[in-house]
Amino acid sequence: MLRDVVEPNSKVCENELRSFADKYGIRLPKAYAEFLLSTNGGQPVPAAFPIAGMEDNPAGVVQAFFGLRANIETEDLERNLAELGSTVPTGILPIAGTEGDDFLVLDLRQALAPVLFWDRRNYWGSNLWNERDLYPVAVDFDSFLRELRDL
Repeated sequence: MLRDVVEPNSKVCENELRSFADKYGIRLPKAYAEFLLSTNGGQPVPAAFPIAGMEDNPAGVVQAFFGLRANIETEDLERNLAELGSTVPTGILPIAGTEGDDFLVLDLRQALAPVLFWDRRNYWGSNLWNERDLYPVAVDFDSFLRELRDL
């Protein structure tokens, strides 16, 4: 279970979140929006999480949650979304980077917006999106925060 977030980014307000969501034509789940309002990204403690269905990699580690106007450019939510551009479907929102340079994403195409692990090995160099590279992590963002554990 999430105990702390270290090195959070500067605070954001509801208007900034609304502008971001409107710009990308998405609706942020309430729990995720509240998380951004309270921390705006940063490094979770603990940081490990289970990955379902990925036999060679049953667990991952969050390097950092992305935020708006992030202190570190590679951890900026909007930058990551813009870099992916049209190579990923609308509604796939990268929310965190992992130690293996993969992403955690919210699948906003589904009602509960599950958290998924995106194994980006096949994407690197090709920029070809494939649904089979997504692995279940949690049914929603709140559940994901509860499933975080120590290494």
